Amino acid sequence: MKVMVTGATEGIGPLFVKKLSKFSQIKHIIALKSSDIDYHQIDDEQEEKLTMATAKNLRPRALEDVFRKNQDIDVVVHLAYEDKPGKNENGKAIHETNVFGTMRLLNLCEKYGVKKFIHKSPSSIYGANPDNPVLIKEDYPLRGNRAYQTLRDKIEADILCQTYMKEGHKPKVVIMRFCGIIGENIRSPLNTIFKFPFVPVIFGFDPMFQIMHEEDVTDALIQAVIIEEAEGIFNVAGKYNQPLSEVILRLKKIPLPTSNLALSVFYKPIFMLNREHTFPFDLSYWKYPFVVDTTKTREILKFIPQVL
Repeated sequence: MKVMVTGATEGIGPLFVKKLSKFSQIKHIIALKSSDIDYHQIDDEQEEKLTMATAKNLRPRALEDVFRKNQDIDVVVHLAYEDKPGKNENGKAIHETNVFGTMRLLNLCEKYGVKKFIHKSPSSIYGANPDNPVLIKEDYPLRGNRAYQTLRDKIEADILCQTYMKEGHKPKVVIMRFCGIIGENIRSPLNTIFKFPFVPVIFGFDPMFQIMHEEDVTDALIQAVIIEEAEGIFNVAGKYNQPLSEVILRLKKIPLPTSNLALSVFYKPIFMLNREHTFPFDLSYWKYPFVVDTTKTREILKFIPQVL
């Protein structure tokens, strides 16, 4: 099996590539890079499977060159995602990667006969709303807050992938909607919050919450690659559905009760002034539930989280 991975040098990309290379079914991995990286933990045998390629921001010409040189790709795993502020303050560069890049990939997969396209998406696209069901299934409307560009882009990219889901059509499309991810390779508002010794909670709110570790995320993605029947949308989460306060304690952090106003006033500058993210964590997710049902993932992908 020949697999192409976008975002292979950012976030969980390197971890995913290293783990994927250990499977005997995987004969060749094309790692699309946005930066130089040394996959130092891959042994010689696994390194022979790996080819690096460049298609910055998933630009059309560079991206098609990769497909043209590799016309026997079986699976594309789309991990590339831009949310870090840059010189382009109007967000066009971010949108270019997140939405137009996804569209180009889908079109090229169709053009070059790729069998399966796997897209990593967040469960936050469902939105944190007071009228959400106890467990959100895969067919629930995407009601995330579109005021934030990166979340809006994720919703658009997810919907775009859905338009390519047609019976008997290639590529098969797999959308993996992951709950909040934490880990040393993750750069996100949620992961930033959980790095602090004191984690704020809002007076009067303690919603059910889900997190999962990056190791579990990569394992779930690998299941989607190697299981031939994998197709459609899958909610993916960690071991536990718990109130937010219990999640904080399980991570050995200390809950810090505060008001919604105080959190809004003091919390936003921590993120925006440090230029870590294009937006702070939407406080709605600290108040209302957006817990997903993972039955389909357990039954079809045979995935059981092991870490968190």
